[in-house]
Amino acid sequence: MRRFRFRLEGVLRIRGFELERARVRLAQLEQEARQRRARLEQARAWLVRGGEILARETTQGAEGPRLAVRAEGVSIGRLAVARAERALADLVPALQAAREAVRRARMQVRSLEKLRERRAEAHRIAALAAEQNELEELALARRGPREPGARLALEGRGGA
Repeated sequence: MRRFRFRLEGVLRIRGFELERARVRLAQLEQEARQRRARLEQARAWLVRGGEILARETTQGAEGPRLAVRAEGVSIGRLAVARAERALADLVPALQAAREAVRRARMQVRSLEKLRERRAEAHRIAALAAEQNELEELALARRGPREPGARLALEGRGGA
């Protein structure tokens, strides 16, 4: 019997490439999300530090123009935090879509792999059956054809 060949191997290979591409895209988006989270944490830290400095200088009686500059810095810090939060939130739909694309691609690859396994198993079983038939034919050819009464005739001669 011929060697097993999965006819959808090319499709499986393409689906594998698509899965790999989807995984790379997801990894890129997750890296971008980590960077945006880091920027957000940095902006929050600067805002907290600026607020502490403003509070300290206010209680120590710093000059008006200096307090105005500090207050402006805190205001800019709030805007930076809001911008960083928005940038991170804007990435969420793309991350969800990328995760879904990976899930779908993985499912397609798995279903094709399972199909290949089932067909390979069916081919293996058919090959074993063909081999068994061949062995039986060889055994029959060695013994020669037997007629229904041939065994009885042989037994009768041996006993007389």
